[in-house]
Formats: sequence, C-alpha cells, structure tokens
Amino acid sequence: MKRFLLLISLCTVIQNFAQEKSLSSASEFIERSSYVQINMDENEKATFKSGFGETVDFYSAEIIDLKKNEKMIGLTIESLFIIGQQGMSNIQAKETAWVGIEEIGDMITWLENYVIPNLQQAVGKKKTIKYIFNSKEIMLKFEVYDNKQIFSVILNNTNYHDKYFWTEARVKDIPKVLEVLKFLQAKK
Repeated sequence: MKRFLLLISLCTVIQNFAQEKSLSSASEFIERSSYVQINMDENEKATFKSGFGETVDFYSAEIIDLKKNEKMIGLTIESLFIIGQQGMSNIQAKETAWVGIEEIGDMITWLENYVIPNLQQAVGKKKTIKYIFNSKEIMLKFEVYDNKQIFSVILNNTNYHDKYFWTEARVKDIPKVLEVLKFLQAKK
C-alpha cells in the first residue's frame, strides 16, 4: 500500500511539473520538428556578464524544420550560471529559453516605455521600484533600490530554479537587447 501511495504521489508531482511548463511558439516549433537547424546571428546579440563569471546572451535566431522546409524566427536566451563548486573550480550549467515572435512586440514596449526611460532614475532613499516582464519561458526584472539598479533574467523552465542571472554593473547594456529585438522584428 505504501508503494502504491508513493507511486501516486510521484505521478502527481511529475504531472504538476509538466503542466506548469509553458513553451513559446519557438520551442513548440522545435519540439514538433524531426530535423532542426537553428541559425543564430553573432553580429546581432546582446551579452551580459556578471562579476561571478555568469553570462546571458540574447540572440536573434532563424529556426528551420529541415524535413518540412518551414521557417520561423525567435529570440534565443542562453544562460550560463554557476551551480556549485568542486575544489577551486566552479561547476557551470548552460540552459536555453526562447521568446516567440508574437511576444517580441510586448518585450519591446516594456523596454522602451518602462526600463530605458528609467535607466538614469534614482527612486530615493529606502524606496524600490520593480519593472517585470513575463513571457512563456522567461521573466525579466529591472529593479531600482535607492540608487542601485539590477537587471535579472530568470528562465521559467530551468532545472535549477534557485539559479538565475542578475547584474548591477551591466545595466547600461539593456538598450542592446532592444536593438536585437528590433532587428528580429524587422525580419518578420
């Protein structure tokens, strides 16, 4: 009886996890395709590096179903973060998330209307303002604490839920993400 209850509990946990996973149209396209080619443009990317050696890259991408000869474009977010240490060496994990083309317009609006106008803004002592953008596979946060600013990139479907990318020093590079998004939108 205990084994049966354990099995039922395990199935419920797995089912709940599977239901919570939300995929972008780009991820769905990749999962549906038998043979996939992904072309990421190194010339059109925004890279953020943290002081800990973690990075996150925003790439414009062309995704091709080679079998059906169908194409679509999307935004690839590749995050490399530290998940532990072994001796003096860091153990890193690399994960990828996608933003579908239908979400790009909202992301541009969020950056243009709420984040970039506030890059030079101080909110005052003991005050905080947070601007959050949610898509199916990522969450972006721009936070202003007193005079400090933090930009965070959180992957929703990660295997490491307590790990995400954030930076204070590279906040000034946020407009580069906007450039990549506008490049993608022009490809539509």
